[in-house]
Amino acid sequence: MKKATCKDMRGACDQEFEGETPEEMGGKCREHVMQMVQSGDAGHKAALDSMMAQSKEDQEKWYNEFRANFASLQDV
Repeated sequence: MKKATCKDMRGACDQEFEGETPEEMGGKCREHVMQMVQSGDAGHKAALDSMMAQSKEDQEKWYNEFRANFASLQDV
Protein backbone atom coordinates (compact mmCIF):
# COMPACT_ATOMS: atom_id res chain seq x y z
CA MET A 1 0.00 0.00 0.00
CA LYS A 2 1.29 3.46 -0.94
CA LYS A 3 0.42 6.95 0.18
CA ALA A 4 0.56 10.42 -1.34
CA THR A 5 -0.89 13.82 -0.55
CA CYS A 6 -3.44 15.84 -2.41
CA LYS A 7 -0.58 18.19 -3.41
CA ASP A 8 1.42 15.23 -4.74
CA MET A 9 -1.50 14.61 -7.09
CA ARG A 10 -1.77 18.25 -8.19
CA GLY A 11 -4.29 19.18 -5.53
CA ALA A 12 -4.21 21.95 -2.97
CA CYS A 13 -3.63 20.44 0.47
CA ASP A 14 -1.70 17.94 2.55
CA GLN A 15 -4.56 15.45 2.95
CA GLU A 16 -3.05 11.97 2.61
CA PHE A 17 -4.50 9.17 0.52
CA GLU A 18 -3.62 5.50 0.56
CA GLY A 19 -4.08 2.95 -2.15
CA GLU A 20 -2.98 -0.38 -3.52
CA THR A 21 -3.07 0.96 -7.07
CA PRO A 22 -2.70 4.35 -8.75
CA GLU A 23 -6.33 4.10 -9.85
CA GLU A 24 -7.54 3.56 -6.27
CA MET A 25 -5.50 6.46 -4.97
CA GLY A 26 -6.53 8.71 -7.85
CA GLY A 27 -10.19 7.96 -7.23
CA LYS A 28 -9.90 8.86 -3.56
CA CYS A 29 -8.14 12.12 -4.38
CA ARG A 30 -10.65 12.98 -7.11
CA GLU A 31 -13.54 12.45 -4.67
CA HIS A 32 -11.79 14.63 -2.07
CA VAL A 33 -11.15 17.45 -4.55
CA MET A 34 -14.75 17.41 -5.75
CA GLN A 35 -16.04 17.54 -2.17
CA MET A 36 -13.74 20.45 -1.37
CA VAL A 37 -14.79 22.32 -4.53
CA GLN A 38 -18.46 21.78 -3.67
CA SER A 39 -17.82 23.17 -0.19
CA GLY A 40 -16.41 26.34 -1.75
CA ASP A 41 -12.68 25.77 -1.19
CA ALA A 42 -10.88 28.21 -3.51
CA GLY A 43 -7.54 26.35 -3.47
CA HIS A 44 -9.05 23.11 -4.66
CA LYS A 45 -11.16 24.95 -7.25
CA ALA A 46 -7.99 26.57 -8.63
CA ALA A 47 -6.22 23.20 -8.75
CA LEU A 48 -9.17 21.61 -10.56
CA ASP A 49 -9.42 24.51 -13.00
CA SER A 50 -5.69 24.22 -13.72
CA MET A 51 -5.99 20.52 -14.46
CA MET A 52 -9.07 21.00 -16.63
CA ALA A 53 -7.34 23.79 -18.60
CA GLN A 54 -4.77 21.29 -19.80
CA SER A 55 -5.26 19.36 -23.01
CA LYS A 56 -6.51 15.79 -22.76
CA GLU A 57 -3.07 14.65 -23.93
CA ASP A 58 -1.30 16.59 -21.15
CA GLN A 59 -3.71 15.20 -18.56
CA GLU A 60 -3.04 11.68 -19.80
CA LYS A 61 0.73 12.31 -19.80
CA TRP A 62 0.63 13.41 -16.16
CA TYR A 63 -1.48 10.41 -15.16
CA ASN A 64 0.79 7.99 -17.02
CA GLU A 65 3.79 9.47 -15.20
CA PHE A 66 1.95 9.12 -11.87
CA ARG A 67 1.21 5.47 -12.65
CA ALA A 68 4.80 4.83 -13.74
CA ASN A 69 6.16 6.35 -10.51
CA PHE A 70 3.57 4.79 -8.19
CA ALA A 71 6.02 2.19 -6.87
CA SER A 72 8.35 4.95 -5.69
CA LEU A 73 5.69 6.55 -3.44
CA GLN A 74 6.03 6.20 0.31
CA ASP A 75 4.89 2.88 1.74
CA VAL A 76 2.14 2.92 4.36
